[in-house]
Amino acid sequence: MRIARPKEPVAAFKRKRAPPPQATKFLFWSTVTGLSFLVVLAVVFIPPGLQPRPSCATALTLRVDTAQGPWIRVTRAPVECVLGAFRAVLLRDNVVFDTLGAGLVGGTGSLAFADVDADGELGVDDYFIVNVPATGQNRLEILLVFDGRLQGEIEWSGAL
Repeated sequence: MRIARPKEPVAAFKRKRAPPPQATKFLFWSTVTGLSFLVVLAVVFIPPGLQPRPSCATALTLRVDTAQGPWIRVTRAPVECVLGAFRAVLLRDNVVFDTLGAGLVGGTGSLAFADVDADGELGVDDYFIVNVPATGQNRLEILLVFDGRLQGEIEWSGAL
């Protein structure tokens, strides 16, 4: 069997004269229009991307439910944030009594978290179950995991 030799490459196209002025103007103005469009897109979309995200601030209200036991309910959450962004600390007389790790998990008999709507976000009507001794000053703090900022707190005396 005989294999054909490759053909000689065809010479590259060589322009013999400059492009017409209409083509040059069209190319120039097309480039200007495209860059102008990119500037408009940047003006519209970049500033909102640079604005800081709203804080996941919460407001806690103390509420006692005799059927379920003492619990603290989240009554306001302007922006619902993923549970993984939060941790909780229960202090008794300014000493750490119990903690919930990142995601508000690791509950014990004295502190636990319940995500009522099971959406994986800290939102309204979610609650903390609290069981502390009858004496002393107690405080529950909700903190952000990544920078430790306080997002909500509530204080009370004695057991609930």
